[in-house]
Amino acid sequence: MGTAVLTERFAETSPRLRMKRFMIATLFGLLAGVLCATAGIYGGFLKFTAVNVAWVLLNRAVMGFAIGISGLKLHWAWNGVVMGLVVGSIFSYFLFMNLGLGTLPLTNLLIGNPIFGFLIEFFTTKVFKQPALAAAR
Repeated sequence: MGTAVLTERFAETSPRLRMKRFMIATLFGLLAGVLCATAGIYGGFLKFTAVNVAWVLLNRAVMGFAIGISGLKLHWAWNGVVMGLVVGSIFSYFLFMNLGLGTLPLTNLLIGNPIFGFLIEFFTTKVFKQPALAAAR
């Protein structure tokens, strides 16, 4: 029954609005990746290599894409936080594997990812007025 309701709500949203939402969210994910990579490199946390920069950009762009297509029935802010935690956990694992056990991977997991997820969702939903695909309960 839950799938039918989600499918029904998704069908009510025009394809143009769905496309616009996920494109805006992906673009802001990419912008978040630029900010994250710049802060990591200038902060001395990441080495400036093509692999590191590409991985950060890719992770944040995928986070934006996931936020854009998310069908979770959560308030917009919680949707951004949850999707930031879930998708960003891959980046935190990358940091853990490359930097070892330290405060950076854990801080990124619990603070950085939810903040970037929230900001991507905020700019997509509130600033650019692209509603989520599923209505919050």
